[in-house]
Amino acid sequence: MTNRSRRARIVRREPMRPDGSAIGGAVPFGGLPAGHHTRLRAGAYVLTSEWEHLFSEGKLRTRAVAVAERCGFEHAAFCRTAAAACHGLPVYRMRSDRVDMIVASRTTRHDGSDVVRHQEPLPAQDVVVIDGLRVTSLDRTVYDVIRTATPEAAIAVYDAALRAVAWDDDTRTYDVAKAEAFRDLVDARISRGAGARGIRQARFISEIADGRAQLPGESVTRLWMLQLGVPAPELQYRIDFSDGGFVLLDFAWPKLGRWMEFDGEAKLTEPEFMGGRTVAEVLADQALREERVRQVTGWRCDRHGFERMPSFEEFAVYLRTIRLR
Repeated sequence: MTNRSRRARIVRREPMRPDGSAIGGAVPFGGLPAGHHTRLRAGAYVLTSEWEHLFSEGKLRTRAVAVAERCGFEHAAFCRTAAAACHGLPVYRMRSDRVDMIVASRTTRHDGSDVVRHQEPLPAQDVVVIDGLRVTSLDRTVYDVIRTATPEAAIAVYDAALRAVAWDDDTRTYDVAKAEAFRDLVDARISRGAGARGIRQARFISEIADGRAQLPGESVTRLWMLQLGVPAPELQYRIDFSDGGFVLLDFAWPKLGRWMEFDGEAKLTEPEFMGGRTVAEVLADQALREERVRQVTGWRCDRHGFERMPSFEEFAVYLRTIRLR
């Protein structure tokens, strides 16, 4: 589970018995002044100090736990972005104030401000249990998200799912066979869902998804460049050095003699990317890496992050300024 998916602890105003039933009667929050706890739903709170530091993925997982403790769950499962968060997939610019559930049978329960129920088929093979929560399987989750989310959120989730099944961090290699086997599972669902909501978008996203993207920003960059008519880049393009080392470039256009890096905030804040280094050391390593690639290839390098991507239109302007469009 990634740092982005870390969730907060639920603080119960009504303590629960081991069987999940409420003991009854509200109890005070010992030693907590007003404003130090945030209400998620009736009887469920989190420490504000924890909640404010969560990413959207962590907030969705926390809400799912709060909802699961108070609802009938035998014939239901969390789905869409809530399931994506539980699988450790990124939730790109999607709301985190409610969770979606599939309810296979008729229910008298109504949607609430923090939960939306969808009455849809839910075969047993479409359900897995993660941290005690019933959620849709990885391929079902991807299928649901790429039909119902924005194209940007859809490609971020699909790329990350492919990376989860096909990327080897130790060897820094991508297993195309594993990736395509997973894509086949999603494509089979798309074929069976002909005519369903969002199927046209799902087909498009499934065709362009690529697990070599390391971060959501890389996924969205690739999507927007495609939509803007930029030549398709080669992803994680390998450059070998004379000392036996190598680097992988986020986006490369060998025929154009240029490459591009997405420098997301995660590379300067999250332990899995920093590897025990300080921010200054990370930046110094980036500069050295760029110079070594330039010495070997002679190519031009352009760098960008989310500051260049507040909107599709502003990213298009940026590409024009670096003459890549």
